[in-house]
Amino acid sequence: MFILLEGIDGAGKGHQRNNLVQHLQGKVNNLVTVDFPDHNGALYQHLIHPAIHEEIKMSSESLFLSFALDQSLWQDRIEASLTSKDEYFITDGYFTTAIVYQCIMGEVITIDEALTFARTFGIHQPDFAVYIDVDPEVAMKRKMIEEGHDEGLDIFERDIEKQQKIRAGFKHLVKNNIFGNWVEVDGNESIEDVFAQITDALNKHKII
Repeated sequence: MFILLEGIDGAGKGHQRNNLVQHLQGKVNNLVTVDFPDHNGALYQHLIHPAIHEEIKMSSESLFLSFALDQSLWQDRIEASLTSKDEYFITDGYFTTAIVYQCIMGEVITIDEALTFARTFGIHQPDFAVYIDVDPEVAMKRKMIEEGHDEGLDIFERDIEKQQKIRAGFKHLVKNNIFGNWVEVDGNESIEDVFAQITDALNKHKII
């Protein structure tokens, strides 16, 4: 199964991905987990990270393509997991992030064009997508105390107005089941309560 966790920056999707991985370890034969963009990959280290921290200049179109290429490199592993109950691929963030950031907020290309791009270049749709909904002000407070942010917030994380637009964008994906079979959970609750919502939804839909 290919499971995606989405949400605005500070929604806790990385933490919940780790919780889900721990929950499934020993229960499935193969489990792959990635935090997209792949933080260990060359694209993130030399292009994406410097761009979103304003260390280099990159057009919105180039940023879209960089994120898409980063995910494209994992499609063989993703394809092996699709609809499988033996192999799981779990990620937070994915092509859906690019749809919200570059299509809905940035208006670089339309959603239809992005979906055509995904079909053309073999970017697979998740079997199940969980949107963790959090108030942007709550999310920003979380990001400020999150480990690994000594260098400060990136150009998207630090802007409440942008985060509100991104939140609305994700809700649009959920409402219309765009590029995923979506369920929304309340991310304003405690870590334990949010994880319970996620596992309840995955069990209900027979994903795990």
